[in-house]
Amino acid sequence: MPNPPDIIIRRMRVEEIDEIQSLYVQQIQADDNPLTSIRITPKQHAWEMRRLRQQLIAEQRYMPIVALLDDKNNSQIVGYTAAIIEHQASLFEVQMLASIDELWVVPEHRGRGVGSALMEELFTQIDALGIEWVKVQMPVNNEETKAFFDKIGFVQKTVEMQIHLECNR
Repeated sequence: MPNPPDIIIRRMRVEEIDEIQSLYVQQIQADDNPLTSIRITPKQHAWEMRRLRQQLIAEQRYMPIVALLDDKNNSQIVGYTAAIIEHQASLFEVQMLASIDELWVVPEHRGRGVGSALMEELFTQIDALGIEWVKVQMPVNNEETKAFFDKIGFVQKTVEMQIHLECNR
């Protein structure tokens, strides 16, 4: 799928972290998105932004991609995705895989192919590293997000369950 004509998709730059952080906070407040609401405390959010900045500077394990609205005079970030590159060990081998860490598009640009273009570029860069497997986790009952990932080829293979020990004692 080609990019929307006024959208540029490229690797994120370190100097764009503050803009990403601002958009991230706006999305949490406006969308009530269960995927991002996991990190709503200021302390947790600050930690995530420090982690992101450190990984970008070190260029380790983190592969961020941005979507920019190109209006000739100013480029504005309208979407963002990132994968964490990790090693996974099984009984027989250790292999690298990519785990989708973030994906969001500013609400007024959703439904225009921005998310698909972001994922296509992310897949291209992951493939260039020789990585064959990509996984994503999302909260249950997030049908819109699940439908998006289904549409681009993801297949549910497992069900993950969690327990919060402090709440169950």
